[in-house]
Amino acid sequence: MDPSIAASLAAYAGPDEEFVERAFREILRRPVDDESRTRAVGKLAEGTLSRATFLHELATAPEAARVRELDDAVALGLGAQARGERLSWLQAAGGTDERIVEIPWVLSRLVPSGRVLEVGYAYAEAVYLAGLVRAGVELVGLDLAERDVDGMERITADVRSIPLPGDSIDQVLLVSTLEHVGADNSGYGLAAEDDPGSRAEALRELGRVLRPRGSLLVTVPLGEPGDHGWFRLDDVAGWTGLFAAAGLFVEEQEAYELTEEGWRAAPGFEAGGVAYGDRGPAASAVLCTELSPGRLRRLATPGGLARTIKRRTRPLRHRG
Repeated sequence: MDPSIAASLAAYAGPDEEFVERAFREILRRPVDDESRTRAVGKLAEGTLSRATFLHELATAPEAARVRELDDAVALGLGAQARGERLSWLQAAGGTDERIVEIPWVLSRLVPSGRVLEVGYAYAEAVYLAGLVRAGVELVGLDLAERDVDGMERITADVRSIPLPGDSIDQVLLVSTLEHVGADNSGYGLAAEDDPGSRAEALRELGRVLRPRGSLLVTVPLGEPGDHGWFRLDDVAGWTGLFAAAGLFVEEQEAYELTEEGWRAAPGFEAGGVAYGDRGPAASAVLCTELSPGRLRRLATPGGLARTIKRRTRPLRHRG
């Protein structure tokens, strides 16, 4: 048979409902909702919609654009991790949120093996979690909320009181989560709190479970400091001071802001007047930091002290 005819016949193999289900999972990465299923199957059956046009509609929808952006971010991060490259000076288009920067930055620094604790996984982007599972690390999810994730050990607990022994985790991932600790999380189906000191408490607890040579990758929104109820916004000095107060050592740090040209590295970021959501759909700027436990032990070494002095006498920027 002519190969093109065979391919066309194969495209129409199987019932329309099965085709619609498969298309939603492949293109939008989610199950089809009842309304979309009824509409698509009905139009396919009456001949007012072809399968090719249906696929085109899905692929050009705003939801598909978001899937593509996140998929690109995960692919970029995991590709760099496989090469041993720590991404910095990232760029991304405008009209997107900070995940487009945070995800590749974090994934490129993911340990090649070991026990990795992802904090706040229940509301994380699905493609990001899938990327972590694909990376092959021993993945543990910690959250007060629950979500079924194959390939991940799940712990339902507060990050301020982690039911794990000390020195048991190789790496902690804290992506846009720290700012919500001790805040009003009723929007996530959790308790409403107002305890700013909880962020330092959570960091100290994470430092406890980290192995001595472990690392904590944390991303937080940047802007003019303030309490917004469901999250806390702070500037570079505020977040860095919090890390130090929790006994953690800054190994690497990079700020990004959403400009008219899109997301760009911002070594000299100024937080004054920068509000959450005033430049795009979410944060206007983000701080990406790699931390290690034992700040006092590190400062006691000549090399550690020299690195700290050097960092404090130069503008914030990536470290090669």
